[in-house]
Amino acid sequence: MPVPTFGSELRVKIGGEAGFGIKAAGQTLARSFMSAGLEIFDLTEYPSLIRGGHNTYTLRVSQTPISSHVEAVDVLVALNRHTLDVNLDELVDGGAVIYDPEDKENAEWEAPDRLLAVPVPLLRLAKDAGGPIMRNTVALGAVLSLVGFPVDPLADGLRAQFAHKAPEIAEQNVAAAAAGHEAASEVAAAFGVKLEPRADAPKRLLVDGNEAVGLGALAAGIGFYAAYPMTPASSLLHFMAAHERDAGVVVKHTEDEIAAMNMVVGAAFTGTRAMCASAGGGFALMVEGFGMAGVSESAVVVGVFTRPGPATGLPTWTEQSDLRYVLHASQGEFPRVVLAPGDRTDAFELTWQAFNLADQLQTPVIILGDSYLSDNRQSVPYFDLDAVVVDRGKLVAEGDIADHPEALGEDGRYLRYKLTDYGVSVRALPGVKGATQLGNSYEHDEYGFGSAGEVAEVRAAQNDKRMRKLELARNLVPRPAVFGTDPAEADVAVLFFGTTKGPVLEAMHWLEPDGVKVAAMQAVTLWPFPADDVSVFLGAAKRTIIIEGNFTGQLQGLVREQCLRDVDDTLHRYDGRPFSPEQVYAKLKEVAENA
Repeated sequence: MPVPTFGSELRVKIGGEAGFGIKAAGQTLARSFMSAGLEIFDLTEYPSLIRGGHNTYTLRVSQTPISSHVEAVDVLVALNRHTLDVNLDELVDGGAVIYDPEDKENAEWEAPDRLLAVPVPLLRLAKDAGGPIMRNTVALGAVLSLVGFPVDPLADGLRAQFAHKAPEIAEQNVAAAAAGHEAASEVAAAFGVKLEPRADAPKRLLVDGNEAVGLGALAAGIGFYAAYPMTPASSLLHFMAAHERDAGVVVKHTEDEIAAMNMVVGAAFTGTRAMCASAGGGFALMVEGFGMAGVSESAVVVGVFTRPGPATGLPTWTEQSDLRYVLHASQGEFPRVVLAPGDRTDAFELTWQAFNLADQLQTPVIILGDSYLSDNRQSVPYFDLDAVVVDRGKLVAEGDIADHPEALGEDGRYLRYKLTDYGVSVRALPGVKGATQLGNSYEHDEYGFGSAGEVAEVRAAQNDKRMRKLELARNLVPRPAVFGTDPAEADVAVLFFGTTKGPVLEAMHWLEPDGVKVAAMQAVTLWPFPADDVSVFLGAAKRTIIIEGNFTGQLQGLVREQCLRDVDDTLHRYDGRPFSPEQVYAKLKEVAENA
């Protein structure tokens, strides 16, 4: 398998219990490598426990761009014995194990002959530097020593990380890192992976998906964000709260998800750009308010970041099983747009575009993500702020509504829900002279009166009006992204959505030396479904496959329903873990060889 081999890049896994500072330490290491010009992708896995349980942080470091994690591990940092017991088999031959030989639980442990043992007295060195809590920092220094990397980038990162605390705390951590670096130096020469800083590397951001969504919302001019914390959406609330004063955003930690959705609808009524986000369970509480956004034609953006269900499910793991849910959520029928970012750059770009689409269509827009996107960081080029365009659609924010005759009825009065050929009416904000505001959760007539909405002809006309927005949306939403070979020339064509993107692109790169030609299509907009583009792509291919992270084949079902065709093969995963490029590589090669 022509995947990255031992020595061509570095894969580090840190394991231990919650409370050991595993993720914080790993991300400090990631920032150190990125500051030296290297590419980064990390993966955090943890159970839904406040303390205890087995937590791991995996860091992939490369001289060249990468798009996902991988299964192989070169260095295992074992902060407890359990990590040695459950993660040792993931190490490649020649891999290294950093462990504490003075930990009594490790007293009888010996490394297999195929591995390099790196005994570092983590706890003792941490205490000598200033406290036992710093043993994870000692381990980071040891990792850098193994790969021949100077400790200076880590020291600079630690000083920046602890700049808001007493100066001695940063220096104690620097001392702990230096001690670990020295302790591992005796065996470092025997390790087969060496890394060097890249002085000419372009600058990068190290962001997770929620940070990218938050940055996209800020770029779009968001004015109000409301949420109740629910993994994996919680960190977006933290991000928005941290930036609310500098960015001029009102951020509300609501008492529940029902309040968050209703407050966002209210904020949109006043004209501010508004967003809320949750996981599937929280979105379940939002659904009635989501329907109110649909019938009141409110321009709201809703993040639904999937974790495995049903019910509480696996709170800290990942899946792509909420696709059908978000397409049909809420009673009745109304138009919505569903966008599914595949990586952090997608998350930024699709978020600012979501705010435009919500305003242009005056209907809810969903950003469908998952834990694999929300929780994990990747080094990416700086986001293109020059490409951001703010389009508020048919919005009248001030003045006299009489200056907008297209918004008036024959009697000269403002029609908030005026019937139009394309489904969108002029939206006047409260305070615009002459524009009486009527908004509620009932069906209504063109003025907004709920009682009149019970007339059969009025109901049908308003429903028809709203649904016409879907045709307008088809001309506004992002089209599918295509990668690799022309489908007519490919050995296999793969269709996917969301974060399957990274493993698919990685596997395609690995298949190149095998001579396997792959065409790939990412369904960026999932509703309205891009049936024409998908039909052309699949119809041109010799052999087709859909890869998605659910049991029932929800994307495949949409293809059958909207394109009246099927694919030759599928690959599903629904155990709470993301696809690995190794899995995708093996499946695509099998499909191509059996074509």
